Amino acid sequence: MKLHQSLNIIFALLLALGALPSMAATEGQSLVEMRVAQDALAPYRDRRGTNGMFIGIDYEPLVLKNFFSTEDGATYKDIFGSDGVPLVHLSIDYKFNFMLGALTAGADIGMGSITGNSSRKLDVMKYGGGARYVADALLPEPYIAPYVGVNFWKMQTKETLTSGDTISETTDIGYNYTVGLLIQLDWLDYETAKQATFNYGLENTYIDIYATQYAKTGNQADVNTETDVLWGAGLKFEF
Repeated sequence: MKLHQSLNIIFALLLALGALPSMAATEGQSLVEMRVAQDALAPYRDRRGTNGMFIGIDYEPLVLKNFFSTEDGATYKDIFGSDGVPLVHLSIDYKFNFMLGALTAGADIGMGSITGNSSRKLDVMKYGGGARYVADALLPEPYIAPYVGVNFWKMQTKETLTSGDTISETTDIGYNYTVGLLIQLDWLDYETAKQATFNYGLENTYIDIYATQYAKTGNQADVNTETDVLWGAGLKFEF
């Protein structure tokens, strides 16, 4: 009788020891690292990371006030009046966020065309890059974010003469400086904006309003790219 009870106790101990590895595995599986998705409802200043990106499209009327035709020396105003070349830009910028706002650096390309009297025409393409400081951390949400920046570029011009012939030129590197204001649009449709943040990483949508002025390049042989202050506007998407 005592032998039978001893065998039962030994058997029970063996079963318990055999179950220990499976228990340990079960306990190990419970220690899983959980990664919580970004809180799309948190204020922008709290939820944003260190890095981001801007994608933008904008328009500005480029008036090359000191442009002279290679055909007869006629001025820009003589040929095209007060209308500007409707320059449309596409841009992409890397964005570094820090406590006082953000620094951006990126590339852009712009193209436009204008037709004047006597079938004359001027095509412009501008391509380059630039940098900005954006004050988008002043408020928990960037309802308004002022910025300053500078762009460096090369400009290609193609002048179509009355004869139909064309003359193309490419300038050396020039620059323009810009001051502007980003106006957040997310509050217009809060629910859709939050869904876009959660599903696609679209942090903000802005109207971009700015003033800019072009300087002439350092090469005296180039087309004179100097302008008065120009106003531009567009849309900017932050990811």
